[in-house]
Parts: sequence; C-alpha cells; structure tokens
Amino acid sequence: MHVTPTSLWGLAAAAALTLATATPASAGLIYDSSILLSGQGFGAAPRDLTVQRTGGATSPESGCVSPTGGFSVGPSACMGLDAAFMGNGVVNVGGDEPMPHADNQKYGAPFASERGITTASDIGILFNATEPGGDDITVSDLTLKFYVDGLLVGSIDGSHSFGSTNPGNGVAGFVFKVDDAQTGYVNGLLARGNIQFALEATMTGSSGGPESFRIVDLGAAAGGTGGGGQTIPEPASLTLFGLTALGLAKRARRPV
Repeated sequence: MHVTPTSLWGLAAAAALTLATATPASAGLIYDSSILLSGQGFGAAPRDLTVQRTGGATSPESGCVSPTGGFSVGPSACMGLDAAFMGNGVVNVGGDEPMPHADNQKYGAPFASERGITTASDIGILFNATEPGGDDITVSDLTLKFYVDGLLVGSIDGSHSFGSTNPGNGVAGFVFKVDDAQTGYVNGLLARGNIQFALEATMTGSSGGPESFRIVDLGAAAGGTGGGGQTIPEPASLTLFGLTALGLAKRARRPV
C-alpha cells in the first residue's frame, strides 16, 4: 500500500481512510497488448516521467514526480510507502531522474482536463523503453497518483515484465490502462474534480535508457478526440492502429 508520509503531504489519515475499504483482487494498472500506440521521441511530445539508470548494470532505476508544494522531481516526490489501492508492495525511491528537474519535456503533472480525461476508461499510460537490441525490461512498479489542490487523494499501481522492447522508443509504445475491476474506484477519484496526475515508477533489468511515461487519453487515441475535445496530431504519436493487418503484424513482435 502506498501511504503518503505526513512529513511530506500531511495526508496519512485521509489516505488510510480512503484505502481502508480496499479488497485485493487485481492490479489497478495493467498492460494491454491490444492497444497499439506509436512511440514518441522526446521532440514529438513531452513526458510525464523520465527515468535512466545511474547505478551498476544490475541496479534498478526509479523515479518520481509530485505537484505537492508546487512541482518536484526525485526522491522527495515519492510516496515513500506502498499504499496504492490494490498495491503491489513495491516502494519507489527515486533518484534516477535525468536533469533538469523541472516541469519540462521530461516531467509533468497534468490535470485530467488538460489531457481530456473524464473517466477511468480514458486513462492510458504510454511506456517507451530505450533498450539496446530491444532487450527485455521489467516495470516492477508503475504508480498513477491523483491529487486535488496539491494533496494526494488516491493512487493505483501495476507492473509488467516485457520479454522484449523491440518496438522501443519512437517506434511503438506499450500501454497500461486501468483494470476494469478498479474503474469504480478511479471514477470516484475523478469525480472529485480538478484532478491532477503524477507518476512514479521502478524498473529492473535495464541496460540502457532513458525509459519514459506519458499519460494519454485513450478515448482521443481511438476516436480522434477525447473528452476534452482535443485532436491527437499525427505523427506525434498517439494513433490507435487497432487490429488491422498492420496492427496484427506489430502485435506479433510484442512480448507476451
């Protein structure tokens, strides 16, 4: 369970009350191989979290972003304890966020309205891996945090092991979505109004990087416009191919 340290957010009691009704059944975020979004180079669209390994060859890489107290990147932006709804027990510690640590091309904490997200089914997190030779990587934890006025009100997380990252950065992105079992919980958070998102993640098995994540509106990717009416530009990278012949060909290259 991801719980906010009171020294950082003063929200431990509220988080405990919010999460007390959780009944473990499945992860909050799941990888969906049927959603095919083209990848994003850094020049095409900004990221919401970027992580790059700074330790040895076998060390994990971890990064966090938070809008609390303005905007922060790094260990102080991590929740510190695992208290996500349906949490997987992984604690993100941060420390592998490449500079500059600011709201820029590498980091962001977007409002739901900015991305046109109105329901849990709209939420997608596009993961781009940059691994030499399309090597494997494990997303040990990916946490999506929900804030109102800079205060953490809830979070969900998930994980996935990718046997190959061959599609890679700028070619095809891997997409996490909200598990159907958690849509009620997430829709309840979104109903609180003016929700702001932030991400944290930990990966193992990396031999390259950077790895990056962007929160996207799957409704816009599928239909051309999202809940906020924005149009997803081409080739800036959010075209949903679906199960066309091209999509099936790409899907055959994805990890199982």
